[in-house]
Amino acid sequence: MKKQKTWVATFLLLILPLSLFAQGAMSGEPKNDPEPRFSLASHYAPASPTVSVLAVSSAFSQSTPAAAPWSLSFSSVTRDFLKDAGEIWSYPVHIQTRDILPIASLAVVAGLLIANDEAIHRGFIQYRMNNAWVKAVSPFITQMGSYGSWAIAAAFLLFGRQGSKTLETGVLATTAILQCGILTTFFKGMFGRQRPFWDNGVDRWSGPVGFFSRFGSGQLGRYDSFPGGHSITAFSLATVLAMQYGESVWVPILSYTMAGGVALSRVTENKHWLSDCLVGSFLGVVIGRMVVLNHRSRYHILPTAGVVNGSLSLAITVSNR
Repeated sequence: MKKQKTWVATFLLLILPLSLFAQGAMSGEPKNDPEPRFSLASHYAPASPTVSVLAVSSAFSQSTPAAAPWSLSFSSVTRDFLKDAGEIWSYPVHIQTRDILPIASLAVVAGLLIANDEAIHRGFIQYRMNNAWVKAVSPFITQMGSYGSWAIAAAFLLFGRQGSKTLETGVLATTAILQCGILTTFFKGMFGRQRPFWDNGVDRWSGPVGFFSRFGSGQLGRYDSFPGGHSITAFSLATVLAMQYGESVWVPILSYTMAGGVALSRVTENKHWLSDCLVGSFLGVVIGRMVVLNHRSRYHILPTAGVVNGSLSLAITVSNR
């Protein structure tokens, strides 16, 4: 058992140098890519560029047409989804230097949690047994990482009008959740970690062999614990909402509080180890940020005023990379 945990912790720590090696291998090639690369500290464009457009255009409303809002189409959403997927899966190749510290810190903390997950999990379960309110609230909160997240994203899509921020948020939330689902399925298959409700809370890692053997044994939910799917979904949605409505203090607070509750409930519900939820939460934040920032960099509206032939005019530039 200790050998399995040591192998997993070592693998997490190896991800960083392998990524840096890939980055170094490409650094000798000429780079002509003008597109900004995602970083955990990226901040491409202002959250609501249309506000500045309306403010400037209002002064010249008699002679200048208003800016065309971002419009939704199947082709644009599909194109952006594929671009996001490509950047997510290629991220280890173009990892930024400033991302090394947070990724290394995550690997160290995850490794420490993995080594102590069994004892930590027993503590969580005991706490649940001793507190009736946890038993009552936990089953409800945990659903916010699955049906609840999808319901919120669907509500934004349903009630959003073409070109509105509501519809835009719904598309971004749906994109982030889908990207998280694809990534989580891959990692679950690679690691094949046994869920804590099997074998009385014994932590086992079987890799792809155990993950795919479950289809024939009728134990579909056994070796798919790492990383936490509900956690990554909840935190990706929370990140999208927090970034889209960051002007409100309460939206980020409520969003991340709910997401944190979902992650903890997966442990109290005996569905995941704490390290599963930690890694899932981190990935959810990263993917949520990547989806929103990529969208802003593709649809950045920039108003400029000037004098043309002796008269005042307003030009609007829409960047769509």
